[in-house]
Amino acid sequence: MTSVAEVSRDIIDPWAPTRTVRVALAGCGAVGSALVRELSLRQDSLERRHGKRVELTRVLVRDLGKQRAAELDRGLLTADLDDFLDHEADVVIEAIGGIEPARRIAEWTLQGGRELVTANKELLAAHGTRLFALAQQHGGTLRYDAAVGGGVPVLRLLDDALGGGTPTSVRGILNGTTNFVLGRLERGFKLDDALRAAREAGFAEEDATRDLDGRDAAAKIALVAWAAYGVSPESLIVARRSLLPDPQRYVHLARRVGGVVRQVAECALVDSTVVATVGPVIVAPASALGRVRDEQNHVEVHTGWSAPLSASGPGAGGVPTATSLLADFVSTSRPADRRGGARCTGTDTRLSDWAIEVAGAPRLLHRTVPRCSAVHTDEHATRAWTLARSLATADVDEVLAALQAQGGDAIAVRLDGELSRELAQ
Repeated sequence: MTSVAEVSRDIIDPWAPTRTVRVALAGCGAVGSALVRELSLRQDSLERRHGKRVELTRVLVRDLGKQRAAELDRGLLTADLDDFLDHEADVVIEAIGGIEPARRIAEWTLQGGRELVTANKELLAAHGTRLFALAQQHGGTLRYDAAVGGGVPVLRLLDDALGGGTPTSVRGILNGTTNFVLGRLERGFKLDDALRAAREAGFAEEDATRDLDGRDAAAKIALVAWAAYGVSPESLIVARRSLLPDPQRYVHLARRVGGVVRQVAECALVDSTVVATVGPVIVAPASALGRVRDEQNHVEVHTGWSAPLSASGPGAGGVPTATSLLADFVSTSRPADRRGGARCTGTDTRLSDWAIEVAGAPRLLHRTVPRCSAVHTDEHATRAWTLARSLATADVDEVLAALQAQGGDAIAVRLDGELSRELAQ
């Protein structure tokens, strides 16, 4: 199965004659332009292997005068949403992003019994259940594998590889932009320079706040939890910790305790409750997550087996997402059921080890942090840090609030279990 919601759909006979598929494209930025190029390059393959001759009927853009990174008939372009919706199509590929006008496009598509292919995790996290219901009600099709992981088929892995089983947890690096920036910071770049490099490489928008504060990854983990546990994305509680305003501080703290920092998203089944988190985690440099470089994504599906199922690949940039959209477009897999399940969602009460740092005043850590280990300072005593053992997230939040009340500028980062065990030896 794949990440699809539909009521009925004909499976293409490989021996059947080629049929023309009318496609309307919403958005022609980095992803949309890459998709146009891929459709052109793969035209013969699409006809020969999938029996589809693509006819692009309309392309919705925000700025008609902007140069596009793809060759296409400029007469297809429109900046008028009503005009876009007036042109009939069999498939609408939505690559415009955001909530509006993407929601209106999605609802119009599914209410007309058409097929919607989208990479819009923000839209699906906010309105996925309603869009699934519209697909069921009107005989439409909703495909959105491309919304999580870029070139990493995370949702397809959950649908196809588990045989209907339920994982104990799914975790990984789901935001290639943030991973790219953290990698540059580890190599000594300043934040502005790291962001500039990410933009020049096509991995970051002008405003990368949603990436660095975890909102992008939170939307993705909500879709993962929907696939893994049946929890509707709108209802999932995602505990989110931001890397902002100073991601470099997290990089330095990780180095001080012998690790590297990664933005990790996780959903897990804890005492029959689904919990989800996104935030910085300090991992061992030689671990699977620690070895992830640049814009790569890496996901682990823990099933209780001796080793997790894993998938890695490019997680940012126009081409990987466009390729995933194209994979959804040609898919003939039967639908996965995406109705919300009965499992409840709650906060994570599991105990972890944490690295806690405060600007100056080492005594603050000694008298505030429970089960505080040795306190260290840098050579100028401007920073003090310690490891705290076996604290729940709520305990750490109380510590941070207490340090702030005493005038301390503090951060806390969870240690991955593998690194905690290494440090305890």
